[in-house]
Amino acid sequence: MREIVQALFVLYMLMGIAIVADTPPANNQQYISSLAALPQGTSFDYLVTIIMENHSVCSIEGNTVIGCASSTIGPYETELAKNYTLATHYTSITHPSLPNYLALAGGSTFSVTTDCFPTANPCNSNAQCCPVSATSIVDRLEQAGLKWKAYAEDYPSGSGCTGLTSQLPYNYFQNIFYNVTRCARLVKANSVKAGTNIGNPDLFLKDLGSTATASNFMWLTPTYCDQWVVGPTCSGANLTRFGDIYLSTVVPRILNSTVFRTQRAALFIVYDEGVNTCPSGHGDCIYAVWAGPQVRRGFTSDTSYTHYSFLSTIEWNWGLYNLTSYDGSARPMNEFFIDGQPSQLKASFTDNPSNPEAGQTIVFSALVNGGAKPYLYNWDFGDGSLERGQDIAHTYVRAGSYVTTLKVIDAARLVSIASLTLTVAAVPSSSPQPGGFCLQCRIKNISAISLLLGGLPVVLSLAIAFAALMRSHHRKTRRRLAR
Repeated sequence: MREIVQALFVLYMLMGIAIVADTPPANNQQYISSLAALPQGTSFDYLVTIIMENHSVCSIEGNTVIGCASSTIGPYETELAKNYTLATHYTSITHPSLPNYLALAGGSTFSVTTDCFPTANPCNSNAQCCPVSATSIVDRLEQAGLKWKAYAEDYPSGSGCTGLTSQLPYNYFQNIFYNVTRCARLVKANSVKAGTNIGNPDLFLKDLGSTATASNFMWLTPTYCDQWVVGPTCSGANLTRFGDIYLSTVVPRILNSTVFRTQRAALFIVYDEGVNTCPSGHGDCIYAVWAGPQVRRGFTSDTSYTHYSFLSTIEWNWGLYNLTSYDGSARPMNEFFIDGQPSQLKASFTDNPSNPEAGQTIVFSALVNGGAKPYLYNWDFGDGSLERGQDIAHTYVRAGSYVTTLKVIDAARLVSIASLTLTVAAVPSSSPQPGGFCLQCRIKNISAISLLLGGLPVVLSLAIAFAALMRSHHRKTRRRLAR
């Protein structure tokens, strides 16, 4: 009787495990310290980003920037930079466009080297697919209780995710694409299709009319023509100034919106890539401007920045942890803001897996916000092992309890420490304990069980295995009684 009760208990536990196994896995990376709810931004509470295409800073600004020889083709953008700010050495990450979009959204190109579609539809000999299984900046925003929305002119559907366009980088992130609620934050920017003419993102601008409709983070992708991807299909304006004319019609309406007149708001305009020229040195320097009430006036910087600096600036402003080592090591653009002082240094880390066994490799990843970059990362794993670096793989040889400690030192020699007591389990054994019960041992000689476990759902297989086990037990009992 005691063996039957033990068997029932083991079966109950295994069925619980089976139910969990049939559930989609959750992200087992855990934050060591929690993010503050609804943080006030260091310099802004609302951010609007407009992504343009395929022009270098020199082609737009011309000889108004020292080191640029060509004459300007973007008079409005030149005047906007003169009145607000300009980063003369802000560079793209690579070519073509899509990897730069992904870098702006997720802190990495994710090894994408071509323009491809977000999902497996369409995916054929003429169209490569490149879905991304990773976190993006909007994950960090949501964790902090901040709202976001991404707009695209002439978006194929009124709202929702689609695999038919590369306009919005958030379509590529699978934890967004397969989530209906999050997909609803990808919307059309205009009520009247722009086509090859200058667009009017009226739906996007309408949301800036109130804090009730505006999001903390708002991304705008214009049409290809409005983005200045010039070609024979664009019409209705001088092709050599198409993007500049578009911005001259939209930016003043943004800066004069209710949100920008009454709130701590900032506008960032950036091009995805240029033509591999810089005012000085090598690189692909592109037009990048901050504007709005929280931004300095008449300020130019020749400090080197990249698309990862855009993410680093968002993380610095709202106290968010970095996504990857790229944005984690990128300099934030805090010098462009009126009160752009470094925020408090905060360190944390993730461990994956978070419930390890002895001999299993654990990946520790440092998360840092604030302070002054670059950072130094020092690890103490509590077993006598010391390491340096942002991402470290470590293995505990023996089971036990260990205090893992991360010490981060920034460029100003400020220190932040995060620690976690990690329990490392012993490797489980299938051998029965003295006087105990081993379900595996009882069923290993039943040939039908191995076949069932290989081809049926886990819960059903376990139920059949248990029935077979009970039949075997009853046969042995009857033989003992017959003696």
